[in-house]
Amino acid sequence: MRKLLVLLLVGSALWSGYWFVGSNAIRQGAEDWFAQAASQGLEAETASLDVVGFPNRFDLKLTGVSLRDPAQGIGWQAPFAEVYAMTWKPWHIIAALPPEQVVTLPDQAVTLAAEGLLASVRARPATDVPLAAVVVESGAFQARSTAGWTAGAARAVASISADEEVPGAGDAPNTYVLSLTLTDLAPDPAAIQKIVAEAGLPPQIATVRLVATATLTAPLDRFSGQTNPRLATLDLTDSLVAWGDLSITATGAIAPDDEGFAAGRIDFAVTNYQRLVPALVAAGAIKPEIAQTVENMLAALAQETGDPNLLQLPLILEGGRVSLGPLPLGPAPLLIGPTG
Repeated sequence: MRKLLVLLLVGSALWSGYWFVGSNAIRQGAEDWFAQAASQGLEAETASLDVVGFPNRFDLKLTGVSLRDPAQGIGWQAPFAEVYAMTWKPWHIIAALPPEQVVTLPDQAVTLAAEGLLASVRARPATDVPLAAVVVESGAFQARSTAGWTAGAARAVASISADEEVPGAGDAPNTYVLSLTLTDLAPDPAAIQKIVAEAGLPPQIATVRLVATATLTAPLDRFSGQTNPRLATLDLTDSLVAWGDLSITATGAIAPDDEGFAAGRIDFAVTNYQRLVPALVAAGAIKPEIAQTVENMLAALAQETGDPNLLQLPLILEGGRVSLGPLPLGPAPLLIGPTG
């Protein structure tokens, strides 16, 4: 019994020492980061900084947080920010953000009001700290800009994962699964008012979903600053936009060509495509005088599917140019900039 008591006391002392050493290291690291920000041209301030959570957690609590890059004219302000990690797995970090925060852009300030805004970053326990997953999720949120626009959604979840449990992530080295889901997306009412009226669509987009597998030239780990991971291939495995009775799905793959431009093919399937033309006219993407010609062309293409309400079109990226079916759209995006 006495030996067991001694072991418990020694274990408790060691664990307490581990927590205090770890908490001091976290506090010092955070304080050093704020102190060094000025040397990088940043303005970083916090009213208070503390580490609590003994004995099972490291909880970094910040209040009155303000970050700003004067050169770029961007910044972020929040009344508080909290970062958590369990003492037995410090490689898994969870950040809780306030229900309201302000993002400053060069020409406007955007106030983001969100319910349950959380971010999770998980690495694998290894010396190179390889990324396992990043997840950002929020309940109902709304963005209000000083430029006059608003936007929101009922729920949003975005993630990047290298988990082997995720299909496709473990099939190739440096491969990551990207995912984005938005529910009841509400674009700025003033911006879509005409589109809604002309195309007969609801003011909210019920679902926006995107799942893709990205293979990079190097892994995402603590050496990424030196290895500079770049996109090797992007495979769009699942995507959906459901807006009233208009739905759009897309699958395909792209990769940078020898000049760094996006090259490949993405196949689109549009159900009830008839909503598209009046929506594009209302958005100013198609001139009203050619709307009927575009409608006739799309109707002819839809006849090839055997379903008059289904339109299938390939997006072709080749030779630095993009075309949607027979329609040329312009230059392809540059995925890799020139070097040397």
